Amino acid sequence: MKQEATLLKNNKKGFTLIEVLVSIVILSIIAIVSTNFLQSSITAREEGASKLQNIKELNIASSIVRRDMRQILNVPIRDYFGNNLKGNFIADSVSNSIVFTTIVNSSFSTSRVRRIEYLYQDEDFIRRQYFADNPYSYDEYFETTLLDEITDIEFSYMTNRKWYAVWPIDITTKAKIPELVKITFIKNDLEYEWVINPNIDYVYKR
Repeated sequence: MKQEATLLKNNKKGFTLIEVLVSIVILSIIAIVSTNFLQSSITAREEGASKLQNIKELNIASSIVRRDMRQILNVPIRDYFGNNLKGNFIADSVSNSIVFTTIVNSSFSTSRVRRIEYLYQDEDFIRRQYFADNPYSYDEYFETTLLDEITDIEFSYMTNRKWYAVWPIDITTKAKIPELVKITFIKNDLEYEWVINPNIDYVYKR
């Protein structure tokens, strides 16, 4: 009986201070590891979502540019006075812009022929669609930013297996569309290159 009482008394004894401290340390380590793992999972998910969104934006922008250029029309571009501009496809390296006429997908009953302008401005790659192929005002357009945070961009145009930074390059190419158009740009420290074949009869015929 005396031995049983002693055992019962010992069983009622609580944890020592050292045991409590060790338990707290172990629980703290588990909490820190769990928090870090959760934070890493959230960060990885956010980075994955950001990369997917970036890929989506690049694919959409590429599709729009390729569609516009593959439906390009080799016709004179005129100012609002009706005078012909310097070419049927105009690319200026100073303003980083491209201007041409193309057929757009439109649900309206009006003509689907429109003037399109692509330009690089304030780290944005922008598409402008005018309300006509030869608008009465240069302000008659709506604008879409296809890509942002573009740190550098370069346009090149091929004819006779040579690349040029502007178009037209001479009086002969005024009535021509480049055989290939190359757009090279840097986004998020990665370099991208699009090469587009307008796929038309390059020389304008009256």
